[in-house]
Amino acid sequence: MHRLPIIAFNFATPALLWGLALASAPIIIHLLNRRKFRETQWAAMRFLLAAVRKNSRRMRIEQLILLAVRTLLLLLFVLALAQPLVEQLSAFFQPARPTHRIIVIDASLSMGYQARDAALFDRARETARGIVDAARQGDAFNLVRLSNLPPAVIVPTPAYQTAKVIEEIEQMQLPHGRGNLLACLEKTEGLLKTAPDLPQKEIYVISDFQRATWTTDSPDDATRLKGILRRLGEAGRLVLIDLGQPEAANMAVTSLENVDSLVTTTRPTRFRAALHNYGLERVTGRVVELRVDEKLVEQRAVEVNAGAEIIEDFSYSFTSGGEHRVEVRLQADRLPLDDQRWLAVPVRERLRVLCVNGRGGSSAAGRASDFIELALSPFTDSNGPARVPLRGQIEPVVVNEGELQSLDLSQYDCVIFCDVRLFTDREARSIETYVRAGGGVVWCLGDQVSAENYNQTLFRDGAGVLPARLGDRRGDPEKRDESFGFDPGEFLHPIVNAFQGNPAAGLETTQTYAYLQTVLPARSRAKVALRFDSGDPAIIEAQVGAGRSVLIATSADERWGLWPLWPSFLPMVHEIVQFAVAGRTGERQQLVGEPLSAVFAAPAIDVDVSVMRPDGQAEPVRITPVDALSQFSFDGTVTSGIYEVHFGHPLSRTELYAVNCDPKESNLVKLVEEELAQELLPGVEHEYETSWQERSDAAPLTPAAHRGGLTRWLLYAVLYLLFVEQLLAWDFRKGLWLLCPPVLVFDLMTRMRRAA
Repeated sequence: MHRLPIIAFNFATPALLWGLALASAPIIIHLLNRRKFRETQWAAMRFLLAAVRKNSRRMRIEQLILLAVRTLLLLLFVLALAQPLVEQLSAFFQPARPTHRIIVIDASLSMGYQARDAALFDRARETARGIVDAARQGDAFNLVRLSNLPPAVIVPTPAYQTAKVIEEIEQMQLPHGRGNLLACLEKTEGLLKTAPDLPQKEIYVISDFQRATWTTDSPDDATRLKGILRRLGEAGRLVLIDLGQPEAANMAVTSLENVDSLVTTTRPTRFRAALHNYGLERVTGRVVELRVDEKLVEQRAVEVNAGAEIIEDFSYSFTSGGEHRVEVRLQADRLPLDDQRWLAVPVRERLRVLCVNGRGGSSAAGRASDFIELALSPFTDSNGPARVPLRGQIEPVVVNEGELQSLDLSQYDCVIFCDVRLFTDREARSIETYVRAGGGVVWCLGDQVSAENYNQTLFRDGAGVLPARLGDRRGDPEKRDESFGFDPGEFLHPIVNAFQGNPAAGLETTQTYAYLQTVLPARSRAKVALRFDSGDPAIIEAQVGAGRSVLIATSADERWGLWPLWPSFLPMVHEIVQFAVAGRTGERQQLVGEPLSAVFAAPAIDVDVSVMRPDGQAEPVRITPVDALSQFSFDGTVTSGIYEVHFGHPLSRTELYAVNCDPKESNLVKLVEEELAQELLPGVEHEYETSWQERSDAAPLTPAAHRGGLTRWLLYAVLYLLFVEQLLAWDFRKGLWLLCPPVLVFDLMTRMRRAA
């Protein structure tokens, strides 16, 4: 069996070993001082020779010992300069070197789990304080936070004052974000280079080792993660401190949404919440509440099987327009941070829709926008021939195409163009600015439309506001010898989804006699919501900035078909309008760590904007120009809840934004020690602990520190021998006592015997 050598030497500076030749200097000097002489006999010499013969042996031994001490002095000094390193016995020879310690604290939402009357995050901070308190003089610390929220590195420069490190640990708060493991460990690896004068490294990772955080989504990321962990293990002592709770039970609100894309005061609004039980036991009698504007409006008890999810539907009628907050709350458990979820709900009393008529006339009869106006706001004859419109959720305003330039489009939620002949460049820029700021626009075609003008001013090779390029007309509306029906496919698009399972609506039996063929640009984000049975698109929609643009390839009156007279027309117009105006209120639902943003017209750049966080703290936000628009963006979404964004003059309004935690953090299933070793750390030297205690006998693992240094001990020996050499030269007996203490004991015993 192969056995390791007990001691193996090496030198950090072998080039200095040439100095060993200096050890011969005392010997050479000694030899040179031996001068030749002639013997001359004279009377007194006989007595001197007798005395010399008597003491010559003792004197020769004393000279040789003194010569050996002087030679050994030079040998040890040169060896000390060469910095010898010894293997295997490094624990004995290794001095108490300062250590560079990097502490990584998991700050993902799952660390808010309450275990033994304390959150895991508080236990992690306590553990980190213990590591810092056990530091020796000269130790340096870096502090890293495992989170997707900045800053990841809390102490970027190695700190030698433990009080400052402990202060940073005390000030750490648990955000409501998720863990970004790869980014965190990459920064940790970079910190190893920040203290090159401290070769001894220690990396402490304090976490619950939640599977959602410590597993990757792709094989490439898994390879990167294993590579980083391997390099950390090679660079220093890698210690994993696991605070996670095996089989921890948790139930969470994982989603909350309003089923109706448009919320108004004219009809009840439906809300849908998902409740997930991540535990191993069935949950019964758990109370879930619906709160609107912080007032309890409904509560019920639910039952959820182990590992199952249930959907709870709620309904609420808003009595006033404006900004409202909706919350679904569960009875709190050991992870209270995911027991509630919010929605920011802009409620409209009525929608204002601008209908632009492209076929003018002195009377309203025969206008291209008549059927659209009637579908948006039906009339009643109860007051005689005046045709009073019924009060509904939509208020249509009809203008002729010549009036478009004098209107402020931002005052309308949606603009519908009905058979408008052409657009000027100025009109096209105004419409595009309106849509990019969140407005909705619908294009209805017809006889008056100039396809060339639309393509040149509105489509602009895919860079404009029109979703597709217009082509040739197909079908003859005069002869009507060919008809085309609608093909909704699988009813997947939101515009046609409401027609699924409702054949009485007549969508699939609608007849059209003419339409303009369209061509979607390459790599376009435009989507086809509805097709003709010929395969050509009938309705195309595209996201343009924050708004939406919807193109209807046929006309909105009876000139090109029977659609305006068919039962499917009225619900289809409402679905199209509701879809188009969805961008008007902006994206109000975000996850923790995602920015809040909104786009405005260019003059809004002078508006003062501030954000009120859920904790009541306000922060100013700058507005930046983006093309012909202005945009605000706020990145400080570190906790879940409702954020209030206040816009000063001339906008003078407040908008609500809901920020919720990532539902992945609610699943507390963790990696156990064996899984960590096999899946993430195969072949990597590491230590696994469930609590931390300082190990004074732990051998350092870095390649440089694995070998003990003898330099300090050799210098101690040099100093000792320097003193001994001086004492030997002055009084050999006393110097010999210091060089070899047993001689002193032997000499004392000899004298005592003689005295006796």
